[in-house]
Amino acid sequence: MKKPFLLLFLFLSLTATAQPVKDLIAQGQQLLGEKKFTEAIDIYNKAFNKDSTNYNVFTGRGTAYFELKDFQLSYNDFSRAIALEPDSAIAYHYRANLMYILNYTDEAIADNTKAIERTTDEKFLLGCFINRGSAKVQKRDFKGAYEDFHRAYSYDTTDISVLNNLGTVLDKLDRQEEAIMYLKKAIDLDSSFVGPYVNIGFQYSQLGRYEEALVYFNKALELEKEEPLTLNNRGFTRFKLNDLSGALDDINKSIFFFATNAYAYKNRALVYLALDKKEEACSDLKKARELQFEKQYGSEVNELLKKHCQ
Repeated sequence: MKKPFLLLFLFLSLTATAQPVKDLIAQGQQLLGEKKFTEAIDIYNKAFNKDSTNYNVFTGRGTAYFELKDFQLSYNDFSRAIALEPDSAIAYHYRANLMYILNYTDEAIADNTKAIERTTDEKFLLGCFINRGSAKVQKRDFKGAYEDFHRAYSYDTTDISVLNNLGTVLDKLDRQEEAIMYLKKAIDLDSSFVGPYVNIGFQYSQLGRYEEALVYFNKALELEKEEPLTLNNRGFTRFKLNDLSGALDDINKSIFFFATNAYAYKNRALVYLALDKKEEACSDLKKARELQFEKQYGSEVNELLKKHCQ
């Protein structure tokens, strides 16, 4: 498993509005920046009481609700903002992010498309293409996702999230060498960002170049030593290099930090099979099946169960 795709949540400057609502909205925006979301909602409520048709009240309060994971109220506010100003891009962008988080993929794509149609601002467009591409990945439309990420790249060739997302989706298109090129560029720009190291390691693993993969997984774990997906990936790499003890150690740690990761149980089962511990392997394969491995990754676990656990 790899790092999830990166979203970009944009904050635009506020439009002018009448006093004193303008001051309340500015205060709410400041509180959002300070991550004081409950206090921001209180301020936006005061602004709402003075002007219940103010677009900025609904986008600001909707953002605060989003951060507090009160998704229904967030959706209500973003939808109200869209109803008030249907030609404004930002509320569509905000609602698209919400739809993505809630796995309403078609709705996320549609809202991002509407946002793209309503702006010419390149920074804003970059974020919308990143987000629409991420929604297309969720839909497993990897070709469409690549096209969106590449559009984002045309706006900024040095954006780390664009480079990381390009590298990740190119793997799905079996274009690993291209993926590595973009990911190495991301590392050149920011060597402290862990995502590209993980994804390069994964690409090299896909290519069967396990020694090179191990170098990048080691670097990623220097930056985030308890990251469970990276531990699982390194464990699989060690398994392929016949370091069964190291593989088991990594995967056990991965499961400790992320106990519902079906892929880790599948990988640990492979190690147990190599160690001739069939009972433990079959237990892990059954656990991976319970965690819906097949729905997420394919039939490998069922095939292993049939082969080893009849």
